[in-house]
Amino acid sequence: MSTAFQWHMPVAVDAGPGSLERIAAALDQRRAVVLAFTPARALGIHTRLATALGERLALWLDCDDSISSLARARELAAAAWPALAAPDAPVLLAIGGGTTLDLAKLLRCRPQDGNFNALQAAVRGEQAWPLLQLADLWLVPTTAGTGSEVTRWATVWDTEAALPCKRSLDEPFGWAQRAFVDPALTHSCPSAVSRDSAVDALAHALEAMWNRHANPVSDNLAFSAARRILRHLPRSLRDPGDAALRAEISQAALEAGLAFSQTRTALAHALSYALTLDQGIPHGMACAIWLPSAWELAVGHDPRLDGLLGGLFGGDPAQGAQQLKEWLGSIGIDARPQAHGITDAPERIHDALTSARGRNFLVAA
Repeated sequence: MSTAFQWHMPVAVDAGPGSLERIAAALDQRRAVVLAFTPARALGIHTRLATALGERLALWLDCDDSISSLARARELAAAAWPALAAPDAPVLLAIGGGTTLDLAKLLRCRPQDGNFNALQAAVRGEQAWPLLQLADLWLVPTTAGTGSEVTRWATVWDTEAALPCKRSLDEPFGWAQRAFVDPALTHSCPSAVSRDSAVDALAHALEAMWNRHANPVSDNLAFSAARRILRHLPRSLRDPGDAALRAEISQAALEAGLAFSQTRTALAHALSYALTLDQGIPHGMACAIWLPSAWELAVGHDPRLDGLLGGLFGGDPAQGAQQLKEWLGSIGIDARPQAHGITDAPERIHDALTSARGRNFLVAA
């Protein structure tokens, strides 16, 4: 890794307790179209924002946070785009997990003629992007894991394609203008979601370190993120009401997001998508299953990386893969590929190393 590097982060971040309450002041006189994960009503988030915004709340759309698909984006666009096309150009404010935030990145991309088919064709790579009327996008994560609020990427599933597959948005207009990261919002997460989101953030951190595009700043952020998660996640899962522990995991997820916003993901992510699509394994867990295998491949090629990995468990980096496997086991994740019916792990790894994400891996062929 060269010490010469570039850094681009256009997202203005407001992080810490109470950031949700600061949205109303940040909007000033602007109105907002809100896309929120469905539990936001029961959790009182709707009431809090509706009270704070008053008439500035132009529209509230509920979003099932378990569905991230082009078909769902089409349904939401039919409701959101007329409101976003208003002369005063409301902000699109998305509140939820990675599914909601990623869908919002698509919804901000309104073709000038309002034709969703043109947007879908661009996402599928079938034609160039149409002329777009881009809504200002503000993101509020309610999970500590995806980092979507500070990256330019979005993932949606194309369930209507001949072969259902994952589609990725990777464009400059994937960046939000602002992100509000309030750790108090993560208290609504069930234990399994908290765990899987956090190990997704751990994957982001590790993959930013064993990455061809790593730089000194991303290394510092990624190492801090991974260490926070390794230290605090087991305790947070045992005591989910501990606000200080939730804040540690929230900060770790933000740090990991900032790190991999510059490097992109690598081998474990490349391997994870088949597990999610074929077996329905949650994304974070699907990534975690492959992390020890990627760690084993990464060790011994770069003194910088060995130093970082050795520092995470305080010992020989060559022992870290087994230590990570045991740590994952302690939070209920069996990181042996064969435990998930995978009998061809070496072949999958070989193939994944030639994929776009796999080629980011430090020791990719």
